[in-house]
Order: sequence, then structure tokens, then C-alpha cells
Amino acid sequence: MWTKGLAAPVTMTRDAHGVVHIKAGSERDVYFAMGYAHAQDRLWQLEFQRHIAQGRLSELFGRKAVRQDIWLRTLGLYRAAETAWPALSEEARASLTAYADGINALLDSGAPLPPEFALLGARPERWRPIDSLAWIKVFALNLGGNLNQEIERYLAGQALDASQMQALFGPYPEGAPTTVPDPFGAEGKARTSKALAGLLDLRQRMEQDIQIGGRFVGSNAWVTAGRLSEGGKPILANDPHLGLQMPSLWYAVSQQGGRLQASGMSLVGLPIVLFGKNQRITWGGTNMMADVQDLFVEQVDVGDPGRYRSAGGWKRFAAREEIVKVKADFPVSLHEALAPLKIQVRESEHGPIVSDMLNVFDQPVALRWTALDAGDTTYESFFRLSYASDWTSFKAALALHVAPTLNILYADQSGNIGYVGAGHVPVRATGNGSLPVADAGAHGWTGFIPAAAMPQSFNPERGYIVSANNKVVGPDYPYFISNDWAPPARAERIEQMLDQEIATGRPISLAYMEKMQSDQQNREAQQLLPILTAYQPRTQRQRDALRYLAAWDGSMGLDSQAASIYMSWTRHLRRELFGAHLAGYWNQEGRESYLSAVVANASAETLRTALTDGRRQWCGQAGAAPSCAAALSASLDTALDELTRLKGSDMDGWRWGALHTTWFRHTPFSDVKLLDMVFTRKMASGGAPATVNAANANFEESKGYVQGFGAAFRQIIQPGTGRHLYINSTGQSGHPLSAHYDDMVEPFGQGRYFNLGGSASAGAQAVLTLAPLR
Repeated sequence: MWTKGLAAPVTMTRDAHGVVHIKAGSERDVYFAMGYAHAQDRLWQLEFQRHIAQGRLSELFGRKAVRQDIWLRTLGLYRAAETAWPALSEEARASLTAYADGINALLDSGAPLPPEFALLGARPERWRPIDSLAWIKVFALNLGGNLNQEIERYLAGQALDASQMQALFGPYPEGAPTTVPDPFGAEGKARTSKALAGLLDLRQRMEQDIQIGGRFVGSNAWVTAGRLSEGGKPILANDPHLGLQMPSLWYAVSQQGGRLQASGMSLVGLPIVLFGKNQRITWGGTNMMADVQDLFVEQVDVGDPGRYRSAGGWKRFAAREEIVKVKADFPVSLHEALAPLKIQVRESEHGPIVSDMLNVFDQPVALRWTALDAGDTTYESFFRLSYASDWTSFKAALALHVAPTLNILYADQSGNIGYVGAGHVPVRATGNGSLPVADAGAHGWTGFIPAAAMPQSFNPERGYIVSANNKVVGPDYPYFISNDWAPPARAERIEQMLDQEIATGRPISLAYMEKMQSDQQNREAQQLLPILTAYQPRTQRQRDALRYLAAWDGSMGLDSQAASIYMSWTRHLRRELFGAHLAGYWNQEGRESYLSAVVANASAETLRTALTDGRRQWCGQAGAAPSCAAALSASLDTALDELTRLKGSDMDGWRWGALHTTWFRHTPFSDVKLLDMVFTRKMASGGAPATVNAANANFEESKGYVQGFGAAFRQIIQPGTGRHLYINSTGQSGHPLSAHYDDMVEPFGQGRYFNLGGSASAGAQAVLTLAPLR
């Protein structure tokens, strides 16, 4: 294939699984070939992602995407990405330019377009380097979930007292009341509540429609020292948890050219290996769960609504106009296009006024977020990891990281292991950003935790490091990072399995790591079970259900009836216990979805405490709530009714795999009849939010538990010449008629792996040579 933009021929060898192994004479040509390969396999995905970053989904999908576009335009992700370009090194900019050239070379080749373009009447645009930087911003948005928790705290605080807030949300801000300090009185508070409730509803729609965001979006990663591992080499395991989709966000690749020799998982839209290995080191990451988003309630000048109060006096809102073009809804032939929408986006010194899109102009709420800061060098950090050779150069690369804030684990060919927290975490004048604030001067950001002071560990005595979105620092750490850590069950289970294997005296093997990544033991359930099974049943049906639970070991396997009973019972028990205290607020405009999320996200530990706390905050209070026994009974009956409705009265048929299904959704055709059968994939699945094999699901009345969130890929890697195992959650191709569209779905569900190391020539299925056009 003769191609413009190359310095020398490049060989792209595809193995039996469609994975591309790139071999070139220079790094630039490798990155060019990455763009070409991504465009070959994921051209629609690239175009779709670009429209997300630019806030142009309405041009593809019509009026249903308008609110999402307004939100994305309000954030200004693409504008922020443009400010990052001058901050990058010449080498980093060259890699992005080469990648864009590779994508555009595929467009110029006249290759057939994926079917989405014809079905939607769209054409791909030429790729720009800024498009890649903008996708990092979307990636940061995907992992930046504490905005949701901040709003949930605000709304729940209007119904719950301080001790109940502590029980539901963990440590409560020191000295803070249960509602935001509000200088505007009850009327202002009501307006703020309505604005924030609308924001949460929008973010929940984005989770469902385009798989952006989610509760405890994170990952598992752990690394064992060489002295504990087979072959004397460290082993690093990593499985990021994100919204599941067709195709996966990730793309396996092997890159070789010039100084570059890297393999692992690339993020479609970027030319580099994001998590993987090079000649000397290997690395993987998880979401740190850092609080990097704050909401500031701005005080408007009553005499001039174009001004707001700042620490230095009254300032004018900056404003810009955005035009949102809206295509006719699908199918285009049956609908008329809407006229373009003109919107005004305002900004204060804290960031965009995110409440304007909800028409709450007299109570503006601004979002301060690290990912919107100018001069973001996150791509530089990712880029340099591929060339890092030791602990020092690894840390130097991560010192440039801004957003998203990540935990990055490390191993090298000398047997060392380590961990570094990477990214900007704000230091606040007072408080910790857990609630929206009205006094921005007192709660503003004064800087960021210095890179040298971020959490880190190197060769710990116990010989391993575990990161599962759990708390990363102890009580003596001098800076605040977050109140929104994931419950510790996954991290505890990983440590338990490592300790058990170390105790045998056997070296930890790659096979044992595979077993760990597929583990479905639910430690939260094991801790709550003694309380549930102590309940005295009232009916024969309740007794039958409790017998399943009494014999259960906590495994969320496909064939477990107890897993189904446990998940349904505890889901209804949360509503029975906590929903009663929010009952007066459920029907207030815009709040039901928020408060439902607050109840649904209450941890198993919160449930355990609610049922055993002698203060009886949640059940047993005279005249305020049913007794704990009554709550257990009512919720169990509701659960059993639900399971009977879904799977019949024979409890033996209530197997978790029959109720719990993983859906790999395609945007937009999973929502179009007939086309959904072509583009969507689904499979019965085990697991739960608290299992190492993480599986977050929403309950739907007609479908049961629909899992749309979980591990997006798995890798198990040894540094240097050690083995490199991987499995993507879908296939390499985004074309529904390709053999590689879904050929990893079944192996992924079975816990199988493929080998990414070594030469691809032995298993080569296709070889393409790109030659420079002179």
C-alpha cells in the first residue's frame, strides 16, 4: 500500500485475533501506522468519540442528544484540549501529528466506510491532533465521578441529620451543616436544588446512552515482587472498569520502531500504549477516586446580573455563543431536522456555569475541575511512559500528569515494584470539596498536592501492592484526597488471595493471577450474611430462601440461587430502610433519580450498621420507621415476589446467570429494533460490584439485572522478556460483519487469555506493508 506521510516501509502483521503488530524504522512511522490501524478497525468509533468531545452528537443522532451536547459545550472540553497543545514537547506533538496523518491516509485510500456512516447519512471528517487531546478530556470526564457524589450529598442533606449523613456517605466535612451555607435564603436554596438535580439526571443519561461515567468507575491492579513470583520476575495484573460497549474503548497492539518497543492496550483515539510494557518496565492503572471537581454557587449582583462576587470584588461573567446543529432523528427520511440552537455559555473565575443549561440563570453554579485547566500535560505523561526505563524515569513521566487522577503500578526487569499517585489534586483554603459552597473565597483552590508528595510506594516489605479504588493513604497523610473511595471489599479480597498463595510457599504464577482476575467471591455478602440469616422467617417461602443463603459461600457464580436472593433482598432492603427517611422528598421535582441513587449506592457495610446500630437511626424508631425485623421481612417478601415474577416459583431456577446479563451496547443502534440484533452482544455473567470480577448492573423490570459496567480488558504482564497475557472485552474490529467484532466476548467471559508477547509471524493471518509515496 503506497501511502503519503511515511519515511520508510512499515509492516503491520495481524495475528489470529486481529491484533496488529507494527514494525517500523522510526517512532514517527509507528504512530502513523497506529492511526492507520485504528482507522481500519474503529473508524466509526473515532468519529463518534470526536463528536462527544466537541459536543456535536446532535449532528449524528438528532434532538435526543441536544442536552448532552449543551452539557459538553458548557464544559468546553475541546477548548481546554486546544490549550494543551503548546504545553507538549516537540516529540509528543510529532506523535499526535503522525497519528492524525495515519488516520487521514486511510480516509484518502478510498477504503469502504463502516455501515454506521451509511445508516446515519454521515461522512468522516479529517482527524486533527487536537481530537486526540480532547479524547483524554473525555476519558477524564469518564473517571471523574465525584461531582455526582457532591450533588447527592447536597440533596440528601436536606432530608437527613448529620449522623445519618455520616452513615450513608462516610466522613462528613468537619464542622459542616447538613445543607450548603446559602446566603440567598430558602428560595435560593430551592433554585440551587433544582439546578443540581437536573445536572445529576443529565449525567445519569450520559452513563446510559454513551457510557460516560458511573459509580466507582475504577479498576483493579496489583503487582507482586519477583521474589514471590514464578521465574523470579514481578507480575502485574490490571483490569480497568468502565462502561461496556461495542466495540471496546481499548485496542491491543504491539509497537516496534526506533527507540520504541511497547505492547499493551491503547485507547482508541491515541497513538500510544496506555497500559502495558516496554523493554524494561511494565505499568497499569486504576482510578484514584480523587476529589478534583468542586461546585461553587456564585452570588449575582442584584443590580447587574452580568456580574458575580469574587474575592477581589464584583467581576463580569465571561460569555461565548455556541451553535448546536441538530440532525433529523433516525430514520432521517421520516423526520424533519430542527433549526440550529443558539446557546450562551457563561464562565466565572471558577469555571463554566453548569446551571445555565437548566435555565436557572438567577442562581448560577460553576464547576471547577482540574481537566479544564490550561496547559494540561497529561498526554506528555502517557507518551513518556513508553520510553521510561526505571523507577526514576517512570516517576518523572508521571510528574507531568494532570487529569484523570490515577494510581499507576510499576514493575521492572530488575525485580522492583512500585506505585505512584499521578495527577493534580487540589489543595483548598478550607474544607474538602464534599459539598457545593457559596463562599468561594473561603473554599477556593490554593494549589495542588506537589508531585513529590503524592502517595507512592517502592518495594514494600510484604512484596506486593494492591490498588482497587480503595483509600490510598493513612490518617497521617498531610493532604486531603477524597471522601469517595470505593468500598474496600475488592482490595481486601485481592490481598486475601495473595496472602493465601504466599503462605503455601509456592511462587505466584500467571495462572493464579488469571484465577484472581475472574474471582467472584463477594466479601461484602460474606460480612452481611450472618445478620440476614439470623432473621427469623415468617413463612415457608422465607424459610426456603434462607436455606439457600445459609449454605452459601458468597460466590456470585452463574449457577448460584443464593446470589440472586441476596442481590434482590438487599436491593429492596436499602429502599425499605433508607428510602423511608427520604419519603417526603421523593416526589419533589427532579430529585427522585438522585435520591434513588443515594439509596442504591449504600454499601453493604452501611446496611450492616443500620441493622445492628443500637441507636436505631434507620429502623425501630417509635413512629418513625418499621422495626428492623419488619424491614427485613417486607424487603424479603418483595424480593421473592420479584424473583417469582421473573423466573417462576421454583427457587432452583433462580440462578444468578439467568438473571444477570452483560450487555455490550452499540451507540446508537442498540436502541434501534432489528439493528440491535446486528450490533449488540450480550452474555450471562456472574460477579457483583464488590467482587474482583467487578460487575455493576442496573435492575430493569423486564430484563432483570443488566450489567453495563465492568472490566473492559484484562492484562497480566511480566517485565522484560517475561510473558504478556491479555484479553479484550470485545474484538479488535468495530465492524459488525468482521470475524473480530466479537471474537473475544466469549473467551473474556470464560476467563481465557491470549499471548501478546513474542513474534506475530508464527500466527500471522494477514500482513500489510505501508510504503512511502515518493
